[in-house]
Amino acid sequence: MLHCPTCGRHYPSDVKYCPEDQSALQADATIAGDFHIDPLIGRTLDGKYRLEQQLGIGGMGTVYRARHLLIDRPVAVKVLNQKLVDDEQSRVRFQREAKAAGRLQHLNAVAVTDFGQSPEGYVYIVMELLEGRTLREILAKEAPLETARAVSLMLQISAAVAAAHEAGVIHRDLKPANIFVTQSADAPSIVKVLDFGIAKLAAETLDEDEPNTLTQLGAMIGTPRYMSPEQCTGAELTPAADVYSLGVILYEMLTGIVPFSGSTPLAIAVKHASEFPRPPKEIVAAIPDALENIVLHALEKSPEDRPANAAEFRDDLLALTDKLGLEHHALVSSPNIAALRDAGVESPSGRLVVDLSKLREGRVLSSSGNNEITVLNQTSGKKASAASQAAPARITRMEITAKRNNTMRALLGVAVVIIVLLLAGLGYFALNSRNAAIVPTANANANASPSPVASETPSPSPSPSPSVKPKASPSPAKKKDNSFVDKVKRILKKPF
Repeated sequence: MLHCPTCGRHYPSDVKYCPEDQSALQADATIAGDFHIDPLIGRTLDGKYRLEQQLGIGGMGTVYRARHLLIDRPVAVKVLNQKLVDDEQSRVRFQREAKAAGRLQHLNAVAVTDFGQSPEGYVYIVMELLEGRTLREILAKEAPLETARAVSLMLQISAAVAAAHEAGVIHRDLKPANIFVTQSADAPSIVKVLDFGIAKLAAETLDEDEPNTLTQLGAMIGTPRYMSPEQCTGAELTPAADVYSLGVILYEMLTGIVPFSGSTPLAIAVKHASEFPRPPKEIVAAIPDALENIVLHALEKSPEDRPANAAEFRDDLLALTDKLGLEHHALVSSPNIAALRDAGVESPSGRLVVDLSKLREGRVLSSSGNNEITVLNQTSGKKASAASQAAPARITRMEITAKRNNTMRALLGVAVVIIVLLLAGLGYFALNSRNAAIVPTANANANASPSPVASETPSPSPSPSPSVKPKASPSPAKKKDNSFVDKVKRILKKPF
């Protein structure tokens, strides 16, 4: 087993050079007395940060898991290489770059919370502690990645780099080892880009001390496999240099290999400057043609032929993602209500039901949201500004209130109709009951009074007819009906 003296990683015995920094590998120590113990483990920097465990070693310094003693919170502390801050001028540059990195507030950029120098001379940076794996570890086990996954990761990576470019910071050292992918059981993976601002400090220090040493250049301010041609030749860098590095990283995620490799950093640098990369589809045929074009566009030799910055590169990638219908967790713009209404139907309860096929056709990207609206729209230019100005006028408090008032009016109308029908039914029932009571009474009175015919011709039988007796005297039930009718009359005359 061999190990790299620069980064500390271990490799099989058949590997001669470290794939990360091209340093010559060395055999592991076999004598117990030669085992190196980090002297900073267990020490406290500035009385606040106790270093508990070494997490990694790089050309710029060593990263430790530490604990903030004042608030009892775990943090990550990066103690910089003493070569970067060995004089006052270097320390001033470090403070300037650390402030620039600290001002960079982005979800996909690691948060820098503090920096300083201990009384012993150790210069350190305090960052949020991340749980997960670096992109280098993911690629070592899982490359090549599936297209949707690779694009989703690159959208987040380029978003952080775009924010840095907007703030005037060029990363200069983008590579899988500086990209961290957090992992959580209940949330999507979030990408964090590390070491913003520090690479520029390393570049200035080396330009002064060892401007022609490519080995130091590769180990300190960029790995040759991910460096742009202008960075390999020492030309002035622009944000397009980071775009080239993003292209190399995306190329490796899709194919499992980098565009150029060699036995020495100089050999790799020459290939970056003079050779064209092999088309990714020749390695993995499933890569879409449009995605291959985006990768090769980012790998153009001249900075003027590439996207000018990471924002333009990301816009191209996001447009392709929308066209292919790939799912991702990248941040997009605010909802465009006009487009959502065109692609959906409003339910009676007031919720917007959206057709996903129409959303994809209208460049509307899905995202997590509230229960009312669960999609986001990606627009650009004047169309986006016009939609954003029109949206507030269509979703207002008054609109929701009007819908509730209409519902109340409808319910009140139904109640009035029901009451009218009930009153009409009661009236109809009362009239029928009255007629039924009046008719038998009239018949009874007619039968009880003697008719002229009966008085002239007496009946042969002295006994009255059986049918006349019950009709002559009104029954109690009829009196009850009459009283009920009277009550109904009074109710109809004065209902309230």
